[in-house]
Amino acid sequence: MTRKIRGRRIPLALLLALSLLLSFATAVFAHGERAQQANTRMRTLNWYDVEIGPATLAVGDRLTIRGRFRTSKLWPEQIPSVEDAVYLNVGAGGPNFIRLSANIDGVSAVQSTSLELGKDYAFEMELKARRPGRFHIHPIMNVRDAGSMVGPGRWIEVSGSETDFENTAETMFGRKINLETFHLRAIGMWHLAWFVIGGAWLFYWLRQRPLLIPRLRAVDELNERGEDPDSLIRPADIKVALVFVATTLIVIVLGFAWGERDAPITIPLRTAKATMPDDKPFPQPNAKVVIDQASYRIPGRSFRMDVTITNSGQSMLQVGEFLTANVRFINPAVRRVKPLDEHDLVAPNGLRIEGGGIAPGETKSITIFAEDALWETQRLTRMINDPDSVIVGLLFLYGDDGSREVIEVGGSLIPVFE
Repeated sequence: MTRKIRGRRIPLALLLALSLLLSFATAVFAHGERAQQANTRMRTLNWYDVEIGPATLAVGDRLTIRGRFRTSKLWPEQIPSVEDAVYLNVGAGGPNFIRLSANIDGVSAVQSTSLELGKDYAFEMELKARRPGRFHIHPIMNVRDAGSMVGPGRWIEVSGSETDFENTAETMFGRKINLETFHLRAIGMWHLAWFVIGGAWLFYWLRQRPLLIPRLRAVDELNERGEDPDSLIRPADIKVALVFVATTLIVIVLGFAWGERDAPITIPLRTAKATMPDDKPFPQPNAKVVIDQASYRIPGRSFRMDVTITNSGQSMLQVGEFLTANVRFINPAVRRVKPLDEHDLVAPNGLRIEGGGIAPGETKSITIFAEDALWETQRLTRMINDPDSVIVGLLFLYGDDGSREVIEVGGSLIPVFE
């Protein structure tokens, strides 16, 4: 009886464990960017003015992603930077969209390119919905040897049926093709052919004795006795190997001839990098911000920054927003921002300023508080565990004349545990 009860408990325990995993699956699927270190999200790319829409569309409709990003001057030295090679991409949880176009500062970004640190870039991508469903869409910058720098995301609802999707193209000779099914049968045939050839080669050697580990031991024993390990290879093995080599070469030649007959004129995939303009200026804001001291009070989820701001413009400036790691802290006394949905990383009342505005020509010290649970839910408090513990973000100052200054701020962070 005891064994039966224990035997029943095991499947129940496995079912319970699976249920717990599935309960967390939605959050992980939607916001996998939280897994990135806070240091990486803050000090690499800060995305802003990002628009992803429309929020609801049908299969075959177009989705536009546009916005701006600032490459940080305080990029971590241990992470390869955008100065090497980057690729503007989109995160959509699978092949649910196709990308029709992409550009950075108006330059086509269908290929990789290089950027400069400390500069502002505008980007735009146009997608086409391929499958129905609910998807979390992000702009992404893939940095060579560093991984993906994920921008802010938005949930998109796609209705309709996958059978309604069309992805056609016209060749230079006027031939119209469906890219979803073009040469799909030939692709399957080639996969099958190489699977058969590779499987036959493995089958021949696996049927030999000794197998794998025993064969390795046999080679070691021959080496220990000073004998040639090649003695394990029989003349018949050499003949079979020659047959496989000849068959492989024949298949390659026939495939090449078939391809030349079917498509005599082809264009290879482009491997050159797109070039950004060399004369792009660095941002020249009408204000200068210096962090005097920055701290994070862990019990209260409160970030404090004492800054000195010099206003060299012609309008009164007020701090309206602080953005870091895709999280936006808004000062409601300056501007109102309504989150797009419950997943939008906006703290509409999360920014508090002590010190008021900065008059034209004035240099003033003010204190900025960014306080919200998003510090915890987005795992940004992990920055206190970094060896250098540096905070980086964008400060948005708004003028009385409607102007806006976007200034990158950064400096050492002091954790406060009480």
